[in-house]
Amino acid sequence: MALLDKEYIKRFVKFGIVGTSGIVVNSGILWFGHDIMEMPVAIASVFAVALAIFNNFTFNDLWTWRSKNSKRRHTYLHRLWRYYLSASFSAALNYIILIVLTEFFDVYYLLANLAGIICGMIFNFLLGEYWVFKSDPEEPA
Repeated sequence: MALLDKEYIKRFVKFGIVGTSGIVVNSGILWFGHDIMEMPVAIASVFAVALAIFNNFTFNDLWTWRSKNSKRRHTYLHRLWRYYLSASFSAALNYIILIVLTEFFDVYYLLANLAGIICGMIFNFLLGEYWVFKSDPEEPA
């Protein structure tokens, strides 16, 4: 699929919108865990990332890659497993950036978290497009 294909760009924009909702979920859970529940940032972040990944999978499955529903190769649980696996790279990257920026550079934890989230966005989209939500090839015309 061409990078400038209209449907590809449309999915990337939807992915970005879903990702924004994931940032809200991630930041909200991180804030709640750290500021309200008094968990260390390192622990609250694990819960925040896990819930944000589930949020993003759900909305990407239902909306971003909805057009591929009829041609899906994998079941819901298989796609969910693949999504968590593919998101593990960005989650690890997010976590490392969060800890490095907060512990070594004294960056405010919510800003450091946002930096980590942004770093994994394109990688996650490409894995979603070509692996997690991959559909069967189009039928020849």
